[in-house]
Amino acid sequence: MSKPLSLGLIGCGGISASHINGLKELYTRGLRVIRIEAVCDIVLENAERRAGEIALIQGFKPRVYSSLEDMISRESIEAVDICLPHDQHHVVAIRCLEEDLHVMIEKPLAITMRAAKLILDKASSKNKVLAVAENYRRTPDNRTVRWVVDQHMIGEPRMIFWLGLSWSPKPWGWREDKLKAGGSWVFDGGVHIADLDRYHLGREAIEVYAKSKIFEPMKDGVKTTVDDATLAIIEYEGGIYSQWSWSRIAPGFPLNIRVIYGSRGSIYMPGLTNFPSGHVRIQMDGYVEERSISSIRDEALKAVGSDILEEMFPRGVTDSFAIELYDFYKAIMYGRKPEVDGVEAYKDMAIPLAFYESSILDKPVKVRDVEELRVEEYQAEINEYLGLK
Repeated sequence: MSKPLSLGLIGCGGISASHINGLKELYTRGLRVIRIEAVCDIVLENAERRAGEIALIQGFKPRVYSSLEDMISRESIEAVDICLPHDQHHVVAIRCLEEDLHVMIEKPLAITMRAAKLILDKASSKNKVLAVAENYRRTPDNRTVRWVVDQHMIGEPRMIFWLGLSWSPKPWGWREDKLKAGGSWVFDGGVHIADLDRYHLGREAIEVYAKSKIFEPMKDGVKTTVDDATLAIIEYEGGIYSQWSWSRIAPGFPLNIRVIYGSRGSIYMPGLTNFPSGHVRIQMDGYVEERSISSIRDEALKAVGSDILEEMFPRGVTDSFAIELYDFYKAIMYGRKPEVDGVEAYKDMAIPLAFYESSILDKPVKVRDVEELRVEEYQAEINEYLGLK
């Protein structure tokens, strides 16, 4: 095994805990391939807390910084893991790439398509690995769903339905501000769903039509400028359609399900990552044959072969954050493309951002027009605020 990758962790808020747990899982399985040499957060207390947690895993405490420039100038690291609010992604990623550092960044890649393109261009010009922490597709159950589709167990895919409805009326920090978050959970988490659609179907999105609305502009005394409900239809290549219904202000009856319908059957997923009660149903002549996703998972993992199995779940690791960290390490050490690179993440974020563009323009929007920066009506305010041209 090659030498460990020397890494700096930038941003020590909530999501960084999952990255640290992923590191712990790698070490537990004997994959001591990453050494976090430094951590950085403007709130020094957060950085100190994460440094202490990391020390328990790797046996030494990373150096602690409250300034990115201090960390960059004083540390001899090879890569960074960026876990920051969306409006800081492009600023910090580009700065790190300028210092010839490889970059892994939490999803979404950036707050707007224009900001994301700046990151892509810089990574390309510096010939550095750019990976995006897209973990949902990496779970055993989502790998199984892809296998089910590839094996044509449900026939030809035709429709996907995602219902994400809940009652969450309390404000959610910086995520209430369009200029910091870019959009609601339908953008923040929507990149996960877009990635699952694209991964499971193996198709690209062509066009979207959507309506977004702010039903409650004040939440517990805090002004919110991001939508609290979005309904959308996505057309994929081959005439496949995906329908999303999301709201955080749906009282009384929460729903979180995703279903893929094909010409012969369907895949039911109660959730987005692990589906202990998920199942595949095949329409037979006069009856329906049902199998659990968990039982199919065992079959799928045996069928893919040991090499692919080790690639997906190194040494049996199933923690999706650990897997994405290991994938980042291998991309750097072996000069290969990470599974979810900047281009994949760019396509993922274009889909929910196209929802907002469609809603504000009140018409269908071509996803390629969003990707190629021809449609930026919704994003214009954010780009102007951040000085992006």
